[in-house]
Amino acid sequence: MKKRWIAASLTAVCLAGAGYYAYPDAETNDMLPLITAATGTIEKQAVAVGQIVPAHSVQIKSQIEGIVGEVYHKVGENVEAGTPLFKIRPNPTPVRLTEAVTQLMTSEAELESSQRKLENLQRLVDQKVVPENYGQYIEARANVKRAKADLQQKQQNLDLIRSGESSVGESKLTSTIYAPVSGTILNVKVEVGEPIISTESSQSASEMMTLANMDDMIFKGSVSEHDAAQLHDGMPVTITLAPYPEAELTGTLSKVAVQSEKLNSSSSNSSNSFDNGFEVEVSNIYFPKGLTIRSGFSATAKIILKKAESVTTIPERVLQFSGENPEVLVADDSEQGFHTEPVKLGLSDGINVEVVSGLKEGDEIVDSSMMGAPNV
Repeated sequence: MKKRWIAASLTAVCLAGAGYYAYPDAETNDMLPLITAATGTIEKQAVAVGQIVPAHSVQIKSQIEGIVGEVYHKVGENVEAGTPLFKIRPNPTPVRLTEAVTQLMTSEAELESSQRKLENLQRLVDQKVVPENYGQYIEARANVKRAKADLQQKQQNLDLIRSGESSVGESKLTSTIYAPVSGTILNVKVEVGEPIISTESSQSASEMMTLANMDDMIFKGSVSEHDAAQLHDGMPVTITLAPYPEAELTGTLSKVAVQSEKLNSSSSNSSNSFDNGFEVEVSNIYFPKGLTIRSGFSATAKIILKKAESVTTIPERVLQFSGENPEVLVADDSEQGFHTEPVKLGLSDGINVEVVSGLKEGDEIVDSSMMGAPNV
């Protein structure tokens, strides 16, 4: 009985060994990391990083210097063109006020002198001592007109310095600043009592407020010079907003800068590194209902440069190269479980690549990135 049990055990071991040597490729293939070539779509995209901003915005600045007396509206309010925004209270220096008063008094004296001369000549003309076309008489009349105009200008200047209000003909000069366009108030940068610099100053004028039409929003960003060379107006764009990563917005590329506005600084460590940023704009953006859009939202725009649909694709990581020629390891029934197959590649998105020839859909290839150096 014992001999029969030993004989049966030896027979089972021999059969198992024969099966291993008869089907070595089955175990080998089961141990290899395999990937199946599939049909898919490959897109090459340009990525622009930027912000959502109004297409048109206006900075409000004052034409007269002084102190902010009133602020009539707050951030976020909608205003119509012609709506009062600020009241400026003039705050002239003593020297400037004194000069204006002195200039007015001088103009008054010049007008009085010119009128006296004209009156003397007018009597001579009335007595027919001199004709009406007498040169000095004509010049005296012109001097009176000039003196009156100068006096009016000096009076208007003094009124503006003192109160900020004056009149020039039918026009009324005022220290109240009105909205030049209709829009939403994006920011208010001054407070009541704060001094401001006017647009007439040699210094930069104080920015008081920004108005914008929030119904017309665009994307502004920049792309690298490599992508800019392939862009043109009218290309479709997909936009993702940082506050709404799940929402996908669509738009149209409307502007590609002709000149780079973002040159590398001279302090760059590598003189060979020279990747300029080119500004792009995307308009006709469709915003889904329910999204609250604010100026300055960070956004990423993806612009499709090339697209290959319904093509055979594989991950780039499975590629090997013989010199400059790409190859893949195709699974087979050989002892090592695969053989080398040259392939011709097409479009790549950096992760997957199109295979033009050498593979077809359903072919199994070895993922060489998941194993050691193959014995090919």
